[in-house]
Amino acid sequence: MNTLWLDLGNTRLKYWLTDPQGNILDHDAKLHLQAPAELLMGLADKFMRLNPQFIGVSSVLGQTINARICQTLESTQIEFEFAKVCQHHPQLNSDYHPDQLGTDRWLQMIGAVDKHKRQCVIGCGTAMTIDLIDKGRHLGGYIFPNARLQRNALYAGTQQIDVQVGDLASTAPATNTSDAVNHGILLSIVGAINHTLHTYPDFDVIMTGGDAFAIAKHLDTPVEIEKNLLLTGLKKYFAKI
Repeated sequence: MNTLWLDLGNTRLKYWLTDPQGNILDHDAKLHLQAPAELLMGLADKFMRLNPQFIGVSSVLGQTINARICQTLESTQIEFEFAKVCQHHPQLNSDYHPDQLGTDRWLQMIGAVDKHKRQCVIGCGTAMTIDLIDKGRHLGGYIFPNARLQRNALYAGTQQIDVQVGDLASTAPATNTSDAVNHGILLSIVGAINHTLHTYPDFDVIMTGGDAFAIAKHLDTPVEIEKNLLLTGLKKYFAKI
């Protein structure tokens, strides 16, 4: 049967439609502009035309919005289920309490995990996440703001600094305020990741998320980039493999 995999993140809605062999038949990613329920309502007719037999859902949007998401999905009359964090999965165990671990982090780790390896999974989304896995056991991790959130916080908390845009191009010392902000933010992100990788030098590094390519080239360690790690994890979660 064809299956729809739906990822509702902090800023984007992504989906895959796959056939029984796991081949991707259709896919898309859209900014939801803080209105994910409304965007999903607009996509409901398309999802019905795609005619999946099941919809697997990952959402970080909270109970109120998820209740509206459920109403929309129920209107399609297609069976659906939300992925939930569990401490014990056939591929991954964690000492985290399920209420204290985000679904997106959990699914990214499930998407990456190899029980024969030590791994560092880095998510470069709205929140930056670093998680350490030792042969299928989650050791813990870190969460900190991405570049955009750091810029916004600096802008909101100062009177003179008004830099709100920039790219992740360099960590070199800067000679103007705009570059100083953007280079400093990148340095803080790269520094945090490099510190972790120096502390755990024998861990394979897997990165995902929109800023992964920009950040990876500044790291001291070779990395593997998986663009859709969460959706891969969503498939594995429901397959229970």
